[in-house]
Amino acid sequence: MSLYVACTQCPGCHRSRTRKLNGQRVICKTCSKSKECVFQFCYVCQREWPRDAVSTDSCVLPNCALRAALLSAKQIDNPQSSVRGCPYFRACPGCKALLTHDSDGCPNIVCSNCNKEFCFRCMEPECYDDEYDDSDCEDNDPGMKPCVIKNNSEILRQLGL
Repeated sequence: MSLYVACTQCPGCHRSRTRKLNGQRVICKTCSKSKECVFQFCYVCQREWPRDAVSTDSCVLPNCALRAALLSAKQIDNPQSSVRGCPYFRACPGCKALLTHDSDGCPNIVCSNCNKEFCFRCMEPECYDDEYDDSDCEDNDPGMKPCVIKNNSEILRQLGL
C-alpha cells in the first residue's frame, strides 16, 4: 500500500504527489525539496501546518473547518433554483457564519447569526440579476452591480480566511 495520496493537492506547488502523515497532516516532497525543509500542510483547510504544532495530528489553525467547507467542490444543482451553480456553502460577509441556501425563491438571504442580508450568488449586499425575476424580491435598480456567481476562493481572500 502506497503512502502517497493522489487526490490531495499541495497548496504550495499545486501537485498531487503528497504523503499523508497522521491525522490531518500531509507532507509535500516537492515543496520540502525546494524549500530545503519539511513542508507540511493540513489536507482539510489547505494551509501550511504550523511549525510549532508538529506534534499534534489535528489542525490548530483558526477556521480550519470553515475553510474546508468553503473549499468543498459541492455545488447547488437544482435546475429550478435561482442559485444553481453556486457553492453549497458560503461564509456570511458580516460574521463569517457558515450558511447555505434552501434553493427556493430569491437568491438573497439573511444570515441567521448577524441578520446581514446579501446575495448568495455574488455575495454583494445589492445586485442586479436580469435572468432572475421573482415577485418576492425588491425591484432591481439599474445602477446596481450585475450579479455574477463568485467562487469561494475569492471569498476566502476577501474575508481573510
